[in-house]
Amino acid sequence: MLAKQIENLVFKNKSKDELIKITMSSLSGLLADVYTGDDVNALKKEFPEGIKIEDISVQLNASVIYLDSKEFSVPCIEIAIDIIHEKSQYEIGTYSLIFDVTCEQIDEVLVIN
Repeated sequence: MLAKQIENLVFKNKSKDELIKITMSSLSGLLADVYTGDDVNALKKEFPEGIKIEDISVQLNASVIYLDSKEFSVPCIEIAIDIIHEKSQYEIGTYSLIFDVTCEQIDEVLVIN
């Protein structure tokens, strides 16, 4: 119940589900560019060799509200999605979007294991 009250306070402009959809869409675009596009960010070499886009699954890692942070302007919201090699269940990395309190994107983070 407390979590729902906090959500109602923080997610006034966009719901948590909307921010998750935005993050998933952004990750989908990034992966499509890496595996079927021009790889404009030259990220393909960061991913394990031999993995195809159809080998990748994703799952929500966390939605986090930062009140204090050395890394981000605060307060802010992070939506983190794990990128997983579906066959081995190996976690390839984590993709996050960071939003300010008005739910505008302020940062993008990709960490490859």
